[in-house]
Amino acid sequence: MKQLFAATVLVLCAGAANAQTATTATAPEGADEVRDACIFVAKNLLMVPDIKVGIVQAFPELEPPGARLTYSTRMDVEESDISDEMECAFTRQEGKLVLLRFCADSTCYASDSEDTDNRRRFAEMQALFERSR
Repeated sequence: MKQLFAATVLVLCAGAANAQTATTATAPEGADEVRDACIFVAKNLLMVPDIKVGIVQAFPELEPPGARLTYSTRMDVEESDISDEMECAFTRQEGKLVLLRFCADSTCYASDSEDTDNRRRFAEMQALFERSR
């Protein structure tokens, strides 16, 4: 019985290692950087110390690089109930990401936004983003 348990644990661990390797192998270089940058934007826009992140789609290989993610400010929320969305677009200057535009749900913020308040929020977020780099 002990041997069967040990063998089962070994098989499960090997499967988990293979799954992680497969995930890592398919994620494009820079995906973590783009994902983390978008999470930074979400936290600072919402003015919260942490968010619960659901699904993340990062595209560092596209022009401009960007990410989309679902999030919740409630840490006890079920994964299936995470539905707020954030979308971020960046550009690269001297190898560093620079915030180009972001959208929270259906409101977008950029330097060329028609709405004065949205331009202001973008400038504030861009300043916070640059300070963090």
